[in-house]
Amino acid sequence: MTQPRVAPFVLSGGAGTRLWPVSRAGMAKQLVPVLDAETLLQKTVARFADRGRFEPVTLIGAHADRFVLREQMQAIGADAHIVVEPERRDTLAAVVLAAAIAARRDPETVVAVVPSDHLIEGADAFADALTRACAAVQTGGIAVVGVEPTEPSTAYGYIRPGPAAGAGVHRVAHFVEKPDAPTAARLISEEGCLWNAGIFCFASGWLLDAARALEPETVAAVTRSVAEARTDLGFSIPGASFAQARAISFDHGFMEHTDQALVVPSTFNWSDVGDWKSVWAVSDKSTDGIAARGDTVDIGSRNTLVHATHRMVCTVGLENVAVIETPDAVLVLNLDRAQDVKALVKTLEADSRGEALEHLRCHRPWGWYQTMDLGARFRVKRISVKPGARLSLQRHHHRAEHWVVVHGTAEVTLGEEVRVLHENESAFIPIGSVHRLANPGKIPVELIEVQSGSYLEEDDIERLEDQFGRVEDLTSHRQNRPG
Repeated sequence: MTQPRVAPFVLSGGAGTRLWPVSRAGMAKQLVPVLDAETLLQKTVARFADRGRFEPVTLIGAHADRFVLREQMQAIGADAHIVVEPERRDTLAAVVLAAAIAARRDPETVVAVVPSDHLIEGADAFADALTRACAAVQTGGIAVVGVEPTEPSTAYGYIRPGPAAGAGVHRVAHFVEKPDAPTAARLISEEGCLWNAGIFCFASGWLLDAARALEPETVAAVTRSVAEARTDLGFSIPGASFAQARAISFDHGFMEHTDQALVVPSTFNWSDVGDWKSVWAVSDKSTDGIAARGDTVDIGSRNTLVHATHRMVCTVGLENVAVIETPDAVLVLNLDRAQDVKALVKTLEADSRGEALEHLRCHRPWGWYQTMDLGARFRVKRISVKPGARLSLQRHHHRAEHWVVVHGTAEVTLGEEVRVLHENESAFIPIGSVHRLANPGKIPVELIEVQSGSYLEEDDIERLEDQFGRVEDLTSHRQNRPG
């Protein structure tokens, strides 16, 4: 049997709240540089660069992330097709969506569905495991890649391999989903027991037929949504039927019920980078076990993670601790309690703390903005606009704005007038005025915006025209965003 050329689908919809405050719902861990300058999403896509083995990557992501996904693919020169889920429906719907898209071209297409938020070291070993998995499912079945456990973790699912089903392939005897500590310790003592890496390979037509027997309404809804799909601004958007899919994970909705699962043991180093302890474990460390990123100074600490993003962070005499600094929040935790960060985020959400969901720096298709100061009846922002980009034509009903250019050249539309501002020049935008900010230059333009008024929240924006299609967002998605 010939080796199939694989169609990779990368899932990029998770939140990663255990890596708060660096990872937040508004910018999840796969989209932020947790380990180095390259994001986990970019690292994932780069593994499929071999065109001899792999088709171009298809990303499946959230509507709110679509422009960030495109920007990160452009940054690494990846020719990825981006599919935007109209609603979050968990991983069963996402995997069925991947199968339905591939099957429209050819139901015998072999698909590899991989998460975007895992760290894998060993490109050759990864490609070898995927090659074996995809070869094993050309005529049916589903193969999951397993990795050798390194500790009795309660954060991962486990797989007990059964009889051999080919070279380097076994039938799955049993799945164990995130066990308690005693069970995890017993599982890793069993010879051959593996962690579930969440990498699934299958023939697209087979997966649709098998899933239809278990979740017929979800398969029907997703396949209808693919037939209804439209293209907007270069993104593929499934139709409204997608919302009728059941919200359940692929493991619970499918893998725990199929009797045609195979497992392929792998030899690459793997981590889901699911909490700060796992970040410390995979980071480069000093002889004292100090893993540091950013502007940090330490005296006498051991086995400690220090992650600084905005300012100098100094530590003295710490042990088994993580210190995570961002512009608006600092987290200090015992590394053995790293899993409890998820509960902390839920507490912040219950208290309506905005820091639980959004960063101070908010990325937009035209660039980014960051709140620098906030008080009664005023807000100060730093704004950066990419070359050639422009914000929406808009107006505000409760606030005025004063723009001061500090770098580059800005084009300001105010009513019928269009002005060009250079460094140290400014413009005043009265309440209710129709206005727009654009960058006609070749370098980013940065400016300081001072807002004043009785109401300064981001839903005080009426978009009249937008090059990124976000006028429609206001009615169909209710994502009222600045710019």
